[in-house]
Amino acid sequence: MLSLSATQVIWAEPHLKTIKVAITNPTDENRPAEDIVLSVPELKKIAPDFYAGSQIVTVSDAGTVAEDATVLHPTEVPSQIDDLDGDFKPDELAFQIDLKPHQTRIVTIAWGAVDRIFRLRGDYEKQTNAIFTRKIDGLGWESKRDSFRLYFDKRNAIDLYGKPRPSLQLDRYATPGYVYHNYSPDGRDIYLVADALGIGAPGAWVNGAAEHVADVDDRTWRIVSSGPVRAIMELTYKGWKVMGKSVNLQDRITQWAGERGFLQTIQSNDAGELVFATGLTQQQGIPELRSPANDDPAWLAMWGEQAVEGGNKAVSPILHGTNLGLAIVMAPGSGAMVNKDSKDYLFAFPLKNGSASWYSLAAWDQEGTNDPIGVVGAREPREYVARVSDIDHATTQEQLVTYVKRIAERMKSPVAVKILSTTGEVQSAPPDSLHPIGSRTYKQAIDLLQEEIDRTAAKWEEVVSGAQPGTITKSAGEGFFTDGNDKTGEWKSQKGFFWTGSFWTAELWKMYVRTHDEKYRRWAGLWTSALVGQETDQNHDTGFLYFYSSVPGFQLTHDPKLRDSALRGADHLVDMFNPVTQLIPSWSAKGDDSIIDTMMNLQLLWWANHETGDAKYRDVALKHALRTADWFIRNDGSVIQSVHYNPGDNRQEFQLHGGAPNNQSFIFPNQAKPGERVFYHTHQGYSWETSWSRGTAWALYGFATAYRETKDAKLLLTAQKVADYILGELPEDGVPWYDFSDEGVMYRNRDTSAAAIAAGGLLQLAVLTQDAQRAQLYRSQAERITHSLIDRYLTPTYQGDPTPPGVLRHGSGTRPADGMLIYGQYYLLETLMALDSAAPGATRPGAR
Repeated sequence: MLSLSATQVIWAEPHLKTIKVAITNPTDENRPAEDIVLSVPELKKIAPDFYAGSQIVTVSDAGTVAEDATVLHPTEVPSQIDDLDGDFKPDELAFQIDLKPHQTRIVTIAWGAVDRIFRLRGDYEKQTNAIFTRKIDGLGWESKRDSFRLYFDKRNAIDLYGKPRPSLQLDRYATPGYVYHNYSPDGRDIYLVADALGIGAPGAWVNGAAEHVADVDDRTWRIVSSGPVRAIMELTYKGWKVMGKSVNLQDRITQWAGERGFLQTIQSNDAGELVFATGLTQQQGIPELRSPANDDPAWLAMWGEQAVEGGNKAVSPILHGTNLGLAIVMAPGSGAMVNKDSKDYLFAFPLKNGSASWYSLAAWDQEGTNDPIGVVGAREPREYVARVSDIDHATTQEQLVTYVKRIAERMKSPVAVKILSTTGEVQSAPPDSLHPIGSRTYKQAIDLLQEEIDRTAAKWEEVVSGAQPGTITKSAGEGFFTDGNDKTGEWKSQKGFFWTGSFWTAELWKMYVRTHDEKYRRWAGLWTSALVGQETDQNHDTGFLYFYSSVPGFQLTHDPKLRDSALRGADHLVDMFNPVTQLIPSWSAKGDDSIIDTMMNLQLLWWANHETGDAKYRDVALKHALRTADWFIRNDGSVIQSVHYNPGDNRQEFQLHGGAPNNQSFIFPNQAKPGERVFYHTHQGYSWETSWSRGTAWALYGFATAYRETKDAKLLLTAQKVADYILGELPEDGVPWYDFSDEGVMYRNRDTSAAAIAAGGLLQLAVLTQDAQRAQLYRSQAERITHSLIDRYLTPTYQGDPTPPGVLRHGSGTRPADGMLIYGQYYLLETLMALDSAAPGATRPGAR
């Protein structure tokens, strides 16, 4: 837990841990949706605190752990925990991954408290199903490709339901009154078992024929699991009378998601020398297809017109014009012998070590032909299309045989699974931050940032100075930048100054304060002049744009044009303020949402209040801050990024600025009264219920500033609550993940800009907090975060680092973007200069 003792380690234990696993395809064939099973007891030997059932499995294309650490966005795959023996303890973790020829992929198994994992984990759609009901005469199991059932009586044979539409349909078949033999465009019973074994049912080889598991003292069933990855069923036969013996037999059936078939494993401890059998029902005119005599594993297949037309008795004529393929693949080393009787094409085989396994499958050429695909926003059938190409189904005998051989190869050459971790670990920080050169002083770090500033100004000065007046706007003209490449140190080209342009001007003004070198004054004036005169064309970011350009420019030059510019910006924010909601809307005066970032834009209003003595600026800022404290800050100190509300016109249609897709308009029916909240969400965090780290840092800094300006106790308590939340969530190196709830599980983005802003907020709060112990804590943690930034993330970060000096690596504007950010550069410089000065915070723009 977070401690207020500055002498203790104060960062929290990580909420989420991981185990790394390498999975390798040993063959030169693609292996899509490879079935993977890991033993939970084995995982617990490595990590005793492994929380089965509260886990996320992600996969990257990296082949090593070192490469995996550089992957920003691994792919989540559905996973499933199964209790095999019914003791309510987890036994296996199952999932599926795609593998290219000879590919190794790194799998990360992350686990932790459910309040964390289930904020991140996807909702896995059910892909398999299993039921037991008299309506289908026993046990049924299915993937979305096809369904099977076993007659749970003396027939003990396996039947088939075909599916033109990929879906789970057993529950429909079990509906009272529904006749599953009749034609349906989705699926129906298409197979005639008669008195044979059907499709891969177990039996015994007795006197030249397959004997069903018929005469038993007791037969029971158990559905072990049914979920997004696999379904497992168990059948137990006690006292099976066969060949003068009384045999106890267990049959486990496993159906994996997306597969046409299922694996069966039978076990018996008292079968002795009994020879077992399995096979496929013979159909008139359809010959058997067999693997070559010496192949292991051996397989048996059939292809032809063997699907029945359908009807109440399921004995209608063959459905001509369609073909159905069936197959059985024995496990390698089974010792299976080719055989047949009057009803079945068969394999006969002994048990080895008391067990035997085989895979049974069906491939209908109508599979997937009624696959409806909805167009974007589809609401009715006419807005769907039917897929007619790229259907992964068998339409010829050759395709069936190829598919069967693929199954045989998987059974013969299983993937290699190697657990790489020796203990549960946290997700690694960026590898280039792990081996710092040494500890830097604040001055040394400022000097590095100064090198970056000089390079940038020299490169872009001619572009900006040559631009015609008025041609650089928020969205037009060149010479401003937001994000860049943290390998080359180059800023990405952008149109206009965006909302971020003033952080560059602020860096230049800062450098002028520090050095008194006229080139910085010249540069700062040049870039600031591009912003002046456009104050009323902005949204709430007028605060950012003019507090960090015109305000420091006026303070340092006393140019009345810059004062007027800053006051126009402040007046624009006042004009945007909505007295109904007590908030400044983010995007327009009559908008329906505000974001946490606006707490930083209030700085322009605090300055205007002091500059003019006009209380209107303070009143608007205070009302916005108090309402934000009520609506945006959760009880634990985490922060909501965006709140939508009824601005006074009872609107039902809202705009998701910054959403996905951007600026999406949608209808949200509500009965909120004027001034009430309607919903909240995030633009850049992981989800609506998590805390985006940069937004949380904005809140800390903004509320600390608001308390400094007003001495309102509620604002101080809010700032402290957010600060304590941040300190309790930081990783060991003090640089947060882009979202505090996602500790590198779904996206592996750190955000150094959030760290720089938080350090500045903590440093400011340390001066304002009356509690000496808290003040010491906040100061020490601001220093710790800053030292981590300048030692681990500010280039050069390691011996031989080729990146130019002064680049703050690993900022995340919007995940998974990763690179240098202009506001990260600025807030680090601001904090460093405050720490390097005798009076911390005194040189911050706008400070009194």
